[in-house]
Amino acid sequence: MARVTLVKRPDDYPYLINSETGRELARLFEYLLPGVADPRIDESHDGIAIAAHNPGLATQLAQLSRFMALDLPWCERQDLRELAIQVVNHELKCTYSFRTRVAVAAAAGVSPDAQDALSQWQTSSLFNQEQRLVIEYTEAVIRGEVSDALFCRVAKAYTEKGAVEFTTVVAFWSFWAMLLNATRPDTGDTA
Repeated sequence: MARVTLVKRPDDYPYLINSETGRELARLFEYLLPGVADPRIDESHDGIAIAAHNPGLATQLAQLSRFMALDLPWCERQDLRELAIQVVNHELKCTYSFRTRVAVAAAAGVSPDAQDALSQWQTSSLFNQEQRLVIEYTEAVIRGEVSDALFCRVAKAYTEKGAVEFTTVVAFWSFWAMLLNATRPDTGDTA
């Protein structure tokens, strides 16, 4: 059992609903699932179902998530975005998010074998040079140890703007991993 109630449907909201909260819940579910008569958040979006304890917060996070995934230029390469997200999940030990994104990452071009080999990325033949750079930089951002040389390599590969966008992807999906690790939507067990 999860540590917090997942608000997968508007009826799951565990608190007294006043008119403002009712509007925020309606806005959230209309944004997520426009026109659906009985909206339900699926497992791959349980972070939103957790954040929906504050529907306004959840709506803002959903909008930012959509922007990051679909509109951020660095994320046009879905394979690199999904690789970075899976590195975040791996490094922050967010097995729940890692598991729920395996198929998404595979569809984007990151094979399940490559995802399983993240802890051996430096010696694995499953990763090319660009993927190794993505993994190295993602790990360094998470540790707070980005050297000047590494940042320069990333900026050279993706421009300064791309380096900022890449860093933002790592930071934002680190937020999701931390939220999921703390709330444990899968089992409720402690890490």
